[in-house]
Order: sequence, then C-alpha cells, then structure tokens
Amino acid sequence: MRKLTIFWLICVFLCINGHAQIMTFYKDGLDTLKKHQFTGNLYLGFYFSQDALQYLYLSSTVAGLYVDIHNTYEISGVITFKGMEKRSTSNNGYLISRANFWRHHFVDSTITANRIYAQPFAMFQFDENRGIYGRWQIGIYAVPSILMKKKLQIMAGAGVLYQFDRYDLLPPDYVDWWSKEEMKQVYHSMHQLDPDSSGFVTRQGPRAAMYLSMIASFGKKVDLNLLVSCQQPFSSVFKGTTLYDISADYRTPYPCLSVESILNFRLLEWLSLNIRYYMQHDRNQLTFYLPYYMYSITTGLTFSI
Repeated sequence: MRKLTIFWLICVFLCINGHAQIMTFYKDGLDTLKKHQFTGNLYLGFYFSQDALQYLYLSSTVAGLYVDIHNTYEISGVITFKGMEKRSTSNNGYLISRANFWRHHFVDSTITANRIYAQPFAMFQFDENRGIYGRWQIGIYAVPSILMKKKLQIMAGAGVLYQFDRYDLLPPDYVDWWSKEEMKQVYHSMHQLDPDSSGFVTRQGPRAAMYLSMIASFGKKVDLNLLVSCQQPFSSVFKGTTLYDISADYRTPYPCLSVESILNFRLLEWLSLNIRYYMQHDRNQLTFYLPYYMYSITTGLTFSI
C-alpha cells in the first residue's frame, strides 16, 4: 500500500511540473567512473513549448553508459508524444549512439582523463512540428578537455558530420490561421522544391560542427549542465531549386545554433529532479510554416540504475 501511494504521488508530481527531454549523465567528476561499469537512466515527465503552453505531454527517455579501461560507450533515446490526430512540437524523438575513444585510462583504481579524445556518433531524429520525417547524422568530433576538476568540467568539440534529411512539406493541422491566398502561395512555393507525390523531399550533405560543454557541481545534491553547439552546412538546402536564384537569403547556408541547460537536483541516490531549457535557431528550413526560433522548458524525474 505504501509503495502504491508513493507511485501515485510521483505521478501527480509529474503532471504538475512537466518534463525533460535530453538525457545527461550527471557526474561529480571524472573519477566517479569505474572500470567495466554500466550505468543507466530512465526519465519520465511532461513538458510545454511555444505551441503547447496550455497542455502537458508525456515524454520518456532511456539512456545507458558503459565504461571500459580506455573508452566510454553511450546510447540514449527520447520520445515525446501528444497524439496522432495532428502535429505538434510535442511529437518528436531521437536515438543517438556515441563512443568516447581514448577518453581516460586507469592506474590501479584511479582514473585519469586524457587531454584530447575522439568522439564518433550516429543519430536518428524525427520532429513533426519542423517537418522532419527522418534525419540521420553520422560524424566525429575531436574533443579537448579544457578543464577537468571534481566540481567543474569544461570540454569543447570540433568535427564534421554528414546529414541526410527527409522533409514532410505538407503544413500541419494546427496551421489554420492562413488565408486562402496565403495557402496558394505556400503550395506554389512547395512545388518549386520538387517534392514527390506524397509531399516529401530529401536533402543531404556535410556540415562542420562544434560545441562547448560545461558540467558544474554545487555540493553533492545539485549540478548544472550547459551545452552550446553550432552546425554549419556547406551549402544551402535550397540549392538546385528555382528558389535558389530568387534571393541571397535562399543561397546562404545559415548555421544552426542551439543552447541547452539542465539543472539537476538529486533527491535520493537513485532519484533526481531535472529542470531543462532548450533553444534552437535554424534558418535552414524547407518548411514554410516554421519559425526560425524554437524553445522548450521542461521538468521531470530521472531514475538511475
């Protein structure tokens, strides 16, 4: 009976507070890692964003981390779900697999960080609101460790990736404020992007990428994770279309900028409360109904194993 009561209290807490979307492994310092150790996290919660301020949406995240004598291997995935009747910023998800080769080495029971290591990764993503039916990324970063202290870690990454996108150009159901004349203009522009009979169009190409990451610990119960990243495509997504010759705006390969901060409160050894802010500014959009700027604020609970 007591366990059932705790379970329902957790559910009520989640319904009141919201969600977190991207999983991070919270560490007081690199020396907390143990050789041949597996660590896992499960996240449950709800969130709101710019098209969903009055609603709550179910989200869940799973993540795993394995450590060997020199490397770490991570896999994590998230899915956020509102419903199938229409699109929303709340219908999205991803799965990412990442390795950190030559990240550290063990001397007896002590772990020492290497100054620079390689970080290959592969990711799949979908996002109904942004018209991303499927996105694949595969790439590699060189990651120098700028500062590795027990309470503060700062890392940077620079590399290259290859991205393959399949866009769904048809406007989502919630775009119902356009006039008939505006709808005609949108569909006319869509046809200039040469979609297939289902309204899909594909794009692919390489990108330069870089990021700056910080993990700060405030005592044993609170830590802050901050990630700032930039991806720079080598060519515009409109290249090869009639729109490419219309203006310099369509010819410019704008960078994709994103900022993520996660504040983590450890409630128990296996239970944490997370508050997350995510922002992205991306002008490389084929879909005409999207703002360049998007954000979400989320809260939720993480269960550690």
